[in-house]
Amino acid sequence: MRILMVTSMFPPYAAGGVSSHVRDLSASLAKKGHDVWVLTSRRGQPTDVEEQRHVPPGTHVIYSRNFRSMAMTIGRLIRETPFDIVHFHAFNSLALAPLCRGETPALVFTLHSDSANYLSSVYGWRPHHPAYHVLLRYERIAARLPDMTIAVSKRMEEYGRSIGIHSIKRIPNAVDADYWAPPDHAPNGRPPTILVPRMHVPKNGIEYAAEAMRKIVKATQGATMLITGDGPLRPVLEQKAKEVGQGQIRFLGFVSRERMRELYQQVDVVLIPSVTTSGTQENTSIAALEAMASGKPVIATDIGGLPEVIRDGQDGILIPERNPDAVAEAAIRLLARPDLARAIGQEARAQVLREFNVSQWADRVVGVYATAMDIRGPGFHETRTP
Repeated sequence: MRILMVTSMFPPYAAGGVSSHVRDLSASLAKKGHDVWVLTSRRGQPTDVEEQRHVPPGTHVIYSRNFRSMAMTIGRLIRETPFDIVHFHAFNSLALAPLCRGETPALVFTLHSDSANYLSSVYGWRPHHPAYHVLLRYERIAARLPDMTIAVSKRMEEYGRSIGIHSIKRIPNAVDADYWAPPDHAPNGRPPTILVPRMHVPKNGIEYAAEAMRKIVKATQGATMLITGDGPLRPVLEQKAKEVGQGQIRFLGFVSRERMRELYQQVDVVLIPSVTTSGTQENTSIAALEAMASGKPVIATDIGGLPEVIRDGQDGILIPERNPDAVAEAAIRLLARPDLARAIGQEARAQVLREFNVSQWADRVVGVYATAMDIRGPGFHETRTP
């Protein structure tokens, strides 16, 4: 198949789950012999001199200057290139679907999040805020455009159906377990370390991790917490870190994929302290899956799609949301018992290899593509690509 991925979030100009999702899916599909193109945006940023290093092997990535430039490009690109599938990622990219609806490709959409609720959580919109209602209305209209929709969690599947999507298939996120591999040997001579790989937005609950460090540092000598990413809550989180103590919590900012792999390999515990905010929740967290593939025990809140990924006590620990005491107790337990942390980490990697690795994932996505082409009608049973 010849496939066009459409996303405004792609390396190196955007971090986060959607960016990782599209990169890994594109790479896996290309590895299986599909002709994969990506239309994305530099998001108004200067061209990164290492831009091409982020292009997945075997794929064609078209970097537009901004979203408007993507809109000006997509129609021409589809007219000039016989794509079988155009695959939109997240609700903002789906706004471009009308520009190719009259053309031949089948349209597929991945529902990564409930955008109206997510943006409400970021901007603090009340339920009656006009922007919130505009976005809700947009979601209901845009959701009718694709031939097939992929939901990344049970919650997203339910949300999709609630806004009128009927042709929907749940396929959880996945990661490249070969890339996110455990270290060859256990690192020695470093303090106990907890990693929080999260963007600094309300739904990620990082403040509860920071508050938990008060107890953790008292119970575990030299314990350190590393927080990656950035976002609007950064100043608040830095203030909380100062209250805990000098140097106990360190902010690393955005880190490269290679550096993130090193961090997973070096730390003892990974924490995903997500919370319910303005109706939105974590889905099948890619960061959690990366950590699990790296053989690390993950502590995560028992909400959204996280229980779909983590089996409590087997390949991770699930805790109540908004509960820094529960965070602290779980972290202290794992730091005090390296044998338990190691066993949970080993089972976590085994679970990713069984259920959440990219090869099986890509095959399931191709199955959705085939269904979408059938829905579009005759002419899609045989690929039109060489």
